[in-house]
Order: sequence, then C-alpha cells, then structure tokens
Amino acid sequence: LASAVLHVMHPELYWASVQTHIKLGCWATKQGLEDMHWCLKHWTLVYTGTAVMCNRDSPDHRDLKCPPKAFDILTCIGSYNWAVMRLTNLSINSVYKLGVMVSYSGCLVRHGIQVDEGDRIVWAWFMRDSIHNYARTPRPDYAQYNSSDFNACKLPKYNQADFAMYGVW
Repeated sequence: LASAVLHVMHPELYWASVQTHIKLGCWATKQGLEDMHWCLKHWTLVYTGTAVMCNRDSPDHRDLKCPPKAFDILTCIGSYNWAVMRLTNLSINSVYKLGVMVSYSGCLVRHGIQVDEGDRIVWAWFMRDSIHNYARTPRPDYAQYNSSDFNACKLPKYNQADFAMYGVW
C-alpha cells in the first residue's frame, strides 16, 4: 500500500526508486551476492528502508539521511486514546488516529509524536539518499501540484489536536 501511495503522490520518485532496485539487483547478481539478490527480488516496496517503533513518544527531529525530495510514509496501529503528530517547522499539530497513513519529507519537516497512553506501533517507510547515490539513479524534482489540487478541499480553521486534548474528539 505504501508503494501505491507514493506512486500517486510522486510518480517520478516512485519510478526512480524502482530503477534503483533493478540496478542494485543486477549489481548483486554480477557480484555473485545471491542472498542480497534474493532479498532485493522479494522486497516488495519501492522504499529502501523501514523501521518499526513500539510504545514510545518520538521527540521532534528530522531524518537527515533521507532525500529532501522524498516522502516518508508512517502508519500507526494500536490501542491508545489519542496521539498528536507535530510538524513543528510547519506549525502543525494534528490528531494521529489509528490506521492513518501520513506522508511528508522527513528530511525537511521537523516531526514528532506525543501519545497520551496505551499501546502503539508505527511503521515508517523511507528512502536513503546513499542507496540512490550508489545506484546512480537520477533524482526527480520535488512533487508538483497545481492550485486546483488544493482548492478541491477546504482546510479547517481549527487545530484538531485541541479537540483530542480536551476529550471532545
């Protein structure tokens, strides 16, 4: 699902990552690295890395090893009352509900998560600049959108995190 989401949000980045995986697979075969070739052949995501985090708040940070033009994707599951995702350099606090998939540039956007209480697992999918550099994959430009993409939905004037903190949500 994460690869399909990236294909919709940033098709050029999706295809650049597919090329990276193909080039690495060919390189592994030429080098006789059968285990690496097998892993690449069975790695179903266009993302080059994944992390699983359990039951912890995440302090505000940036992911400096990721390409600035790439979108990280995070999905959260568990049994918790509420969580707030902070995108601090964008001045955004948002309710982070179970099963929601969130995407942004982890390199450019300072981000963190605060959880009230309960169990939580976050899957994070990301790309590493060094892997694309090694494969010499051309870098796509930033994703481009037009104004009609943003006019299709009106953004709320309130901060959803406020509702979760006061139990209104």
